[in-house]
Amino acid sequence: MKLSILTISLIVTFIPFSLLSNTATSTPVYDIDGEPLTPGTGYYILPLIRGRGGGVKNYWNGSCPYYVAQANSEVDRGRPVQFYPVNPDEETIPLSTDLNIEFYDLITVCIQQYVWQLGDPVGDSGLRYVTAGGVLENPGEETVNKWFKIETHPDGDYKLVFCPHY
Repeated sequence: MKLSILTISLIVTFIPFSLLSNTATSTPVYDIDGEPLTPGTGYYILPLIRGRGGGVKNYWNGSCPYYVAQANSEVDRGRPVQFYPVNPDEETIPLSTDLNIEFYDLITVCIQQYVWQLGDPVGDSGLRYVTAGGVLENPGEETVNKWFKIETHPDGDYKLVFCPHY
């Protein structure tokens, strides 16, 4: 089984709910080999520039669900992920479309799916983290915390954003 690499600026930007329509561009997202990303295929998310840490991985703080974090070491590729666009008929992952992100082939002590989601506010700070405890679901108001997008970063890389259209 071949896993591909997607270089991305490891920034998750949280943008308030948008009033825009959920119309994705037809431009696909490309991996490091110039191939379009395909739903359900495993990809490593790595920083484009060396020395900025490693890949995205799951982090366990002693309880479930897992947190999504970037590895400190640039030699740590992290865990592969799969992308699932809002339209299940898409053959590639379009830029700027709502999608679920799931850790690929992950076995842990937590008995759950590993779909990324925006976690609940933590303590008095109100900070919210990305966790890996969601399930693949249909879009709607009740699942809004599980939809992310891949956007173009101003420097030409990709970035992950939380900005669902629901």
